[in-house]
Amino acid sequence: MKPDAQTEERFTRVWQSRPGILGWIAEVNNRPLGVRYMVTSLVFFAMAVVMALTMRTQLALPDNNLLSPDTYNALFTMHGSTMLYLFAVPFVEGLGLFLIPLMIGARDVAFPRLTSFGYWMYVFGGLILFSSFLFGTVPDAGWTAYTPMSGSKYSGPGMDFWLLGLGLLEFAGITAAIEIVVTILKFRAPGMALKNLPLMAWINLIIGIMILFSFPVLLLATLMLELDRAFSFQFFNPDLGGSSLLWQHLFWWFGHPEVYIIFLPATGVISTIIPVFARRRIVAYPLILAALLITGFVSFGLWTHHMFTTGLPELPMLFFTAASFMVALAAGIQIFAWVATLWGSRPRLSVPMLYILAFFYIFVQGGLTGVMVATMPFDWQVHDTAFVVAHFHDVLIGGAVLPFLAGLHYWLPKITGRLAGEVWDRVAVGLIFVGFNLTFVPLYIAGLFGMRRRIYTYPEEMGIGTLNLVSTLGSYMLALGFAVALLSLIWHSRRGRPASSDPWQGGTLEWSIPSPPPVYGFRSIPVVRDLYPLWPPVASGKASVDPIDEDEYTKELKRVEAAMDCRPSGWRGTLVTDGINGRPLAVQTLPGPTLLPFWMAVILTLATVFFLAQFYQASALVAIVALGLSFYWVSREPVFDRQEKEELEARLGLPLLTTGNLSTGWCGMVGFLVVLLTVLGALVFSYFYLRLYSQHWPQGGLPLPQLSSAAPIFGLLAVAGVAQICSAWGWRRHRRSVLIGGLAASVFFGFGFILAQVRSLAAEPFLPSTNAYGSIFFTLNGYVLLLTLVGICLLIGTLARVLRKDEPLSNPRLVLWLQNSEMFWFFCVFCGLCGFLVIYLVPHLL
Repeated sequence: MKPDAQTEERFTRVWQSRPGILGWIAEVNNRPLGVRYMVTSLVFFAMAVVMALTMRTQLALPDNNLLSPDTYNALFTMHGSTMLYLFAVPFVEGLGLFLIPLMIGARDVAFPRLTSFGYWMYVFGGLILFSSFLFGTVPDAGWTAYTPMSGSKYSGPGMDFWLLGLGLLEFAGITAAIEIVVTILKFRAPGMALKNLPLMAWINLIIGIMILFSFPVLLLATLMLELDRAFSFQFFNPDLGGSSLLWQHLFWWFGHPEVYIIFLPATGVISTIIPVFARRRIVAYPLILAALLITGFVSFGLWTHHMFTTGLPELPMLFFTAASFMVALAAGIQIFAWVATLWGSRPRLSVPMLYILAFFYIFVQGGLTGVMVATMPFDWQVHDTAFVVAHFHDVLIGGAVLPFLAGLHYWLPKITGRLAGEVWDRVAVGLIFVGFNLTFVPLYIAGLFGMRRRIYTYPEEMGIGTLNLVSTLGSYMLALGFAVALLSLIWHSRRGRPASSDPWQGGTLEWSIPSPPPVYGFRSIPVVRDLYPLWPPVASGKASVDPIDEDEYTKELKRVEAAMDCRPSGWRGTLVTDGINGRPLAVQTLPGPTLLPFWMAVILTLATVFFLAQFYQASALVAIVALGLSFYWVSREPVFDRQEKEELEARLGLPLLTTGNLSTGWCGMVGFLVVLLTVLGALVFSYFYLRLYSQHWPQGGLPLPQLSSAAPIFGLLAVAGVAQICSAWGWRRHRRSVLIGGLAASVFFGFGFILAQVRSLAAEPFLPSTNAYGSIFFTLNGYVLLLTLVGICLLIGTLARVLRKDEPLSNPRLVLWLQNSEMFWFFCVFCGLCGFLVIYLVPHLL
């Protein structure tokens, strides 16, 4: 039964944005926020290009004095930081936030408020980073911030701007990753099994998981370095047991996966566009998917690829060389699959296809040089030379920016409802391709001649003046090409010809709705039973693997599709499906516009500013306010019409409020715990790394930690875990008194653990500033205490809700609270056990 006009009007109205500037700030819908991510990142990209041109002008001639050494150091630090942290990753996440719900048939992402919060954290992080120019203290230790040059002894306050601004950016990246992963796993269209998931969506799922295991490590590393600088911790001070190489290990655990976090979405763009212009399905879909999974996994085994010249043992270095070759093979599989898709066809040579053809040449060139620098003897010759600079730009500019421009041209009709241009965009492709090769091919040669990277000038006797002049002229041409491309896109987004819903005859789901999409995305959630749902199906010749009859299953999906037509109309909602087969499971309520994420980002930014100004007490107080606001955030209940809820549940035969792994809230908590577990792993790694390179442990003749006094204290935390087990038993058997007693006991013993451990730490005969052992000792303990405090706050919130007794223990919202607080508390107990074993037991054994 089709909905009436009143239902359609209500449905459209509930998805509308609020008017005015406050409505713009309060926006939480994925499509406007995805566009904002991309536009903001392109603004930062333009700034990075200006800085690059200034550096190339300085290097055009030998012995040039246009820039001082300090100014040049500041520019290359900010250029690299802007390109990697403010342009590439945010652009990738913005494209994913806009496209993925459309590609998988969802009306929005899993956590709309989190999307808004992440965007504002990104903006404020970038503003903090660039505000260093206003204060005349620009970071100058390089975008890798290697210690000791980034320590307080050699770098001024500019590095504090860099570290704290980068911390906000990492928060934004992690929130977007959780958002995208949960959305893909839970919000796919009915019938969209993983085997029918577009490669672009697969790639966003892979890079989202990669971000969860890499970005938290950099977040921890920046915190450790800031503790070194602000409070005289000694993590990276070799004179007091620290290690400069520890920073490199932590940074490149993040840094090399980030290269593929940037590159893989570019391959997704290519794998989406090539079949459309070749007018045939992608060849070797399973092999491409296998190559993507291999790349995502192996990228975490490449971090010392950048450390061949640091004096590490040669035997383990062979493993990292082999891992580098494996990634090259995975990239080769994709290239051959793309060529095979094009083979025998006459592809339309529109602008997106021209960008991709330019990509083929430049990326293969960068890939071959990447294999060269993955070989240790060759890397010893060219490490930290202009050769590496050229290779890096081949991979990240040629391998990522060109596909991104192809994607912008291809999806501009879907984003703006206007067709992109052809004439000036073709000129832009030519300028970019020629300019890029004129810029970086000479740098390969100059690097082989011995030109070091990060130098502000060079003597004429080196004989590389002509090469650098050609490179600088090429950079002007390259910048002109970028300017023409972006200005053409801006012009045509406003003045271009109106686009139909599918101007390219694409096969993926985003082309099934008008351009630009309506505010609600999909009026009814579509049924998808094919990799290319808009193209004629291809018989697979395989029997159905569904446990029920295929026709009956299709009828069930069609019934769900009809029932979701313009519904729910009183609140925002979308369909939750099975993570493997896409079977409908529930309807998920989604929040509407709210200023809460904006104010949360403002408060955290204010805490960061107070920390920069060295008002540490004020910073801590504001952080506590942010913690309280976060609990208010998660405690807000969805508001919906009970009559429509019951009617919709009856029509669908599916629940509205869900718990466990059916709930996005539960999945979000799992993602949050993955982030916290990654931080714990990095802390434990740092502990053992410092121990490995210390002759005596504890360092400096400090006494061994007292097991006899620590065991009873951590025993309190263990008892709190047992109490939580009793609490879980009570609510699962609807015994409210047992539930309340277990929660209260968990809170009591948790507080007891915190008070006893704080007292124990205060009595230690050393400080975090004593040596590296003291730094890691107090940091690991502090991490456990902080998690325990947050866990206690969650338990108190849950206990207060249970004590109200105005809702049954079977209420799905209450059950979700109980599940999440229980899961977080057990994680706290696990972290406490790990902390006890590492901090207090290991020194007695090793």
